Amino acid sequence: MSSSSKARRILLDRFKIIYEIFSPDVNETPLKNERPDSLVKRLSLMKANQAKLKHKKSFILAADTIVYARKKFFFKTEDFNVAFNNIKLLSGGRHTIYTGLTFINPKEEIKFYLSKTRIKLKKLNDEEIKQYLALKEWKNVAGSYAVQGYGSSFINFISGS
Repeated sequence: MSSSSKARRILLDRFKIIYEIFSPDVNETPLKNERPDSLVKRLSLMKANQAKLKHKKSFILAADTIVYARKKFFFKTEDFNVAFNNIKLLSGGRHTIYTGLTFINPKEEIKFYLSKTRIKLKKLNDEEIKQYLALKEWKNVAGSYAVQGYGSSFINFISGS
């Protein structure tokens, strides 16, 4: 698996899939005027190709996830203040989570899948955001909250995968 996502590891473990983690080193900066769906496709393909160079005879699964709202990308963060501002901006509004998945088999056949999920978060006050951030599940998560964790309690509406 060419991904460092904790959520993806938990999912693969749940299905008892044996895998090896490969943490690719790719520049995740969007290209000028790049759309969110194009960005996750490009990044997941880059990650898959890096993994394939090291694991030529393996099945490769690579993924990239971003949150997009108000013509702005919300990436993974390790900074408390950035996370606070991200959640404050997403609070009370709708956003879309884009996940691009790239599969490469040992014959080097490539398949891509795009998942789009529309979400509306309830309006959160500063204290609620700080309490959530104290849990630290926001670290290294696109949009600074985890849909699979306590962040799910903020969701008023969800449509998609």
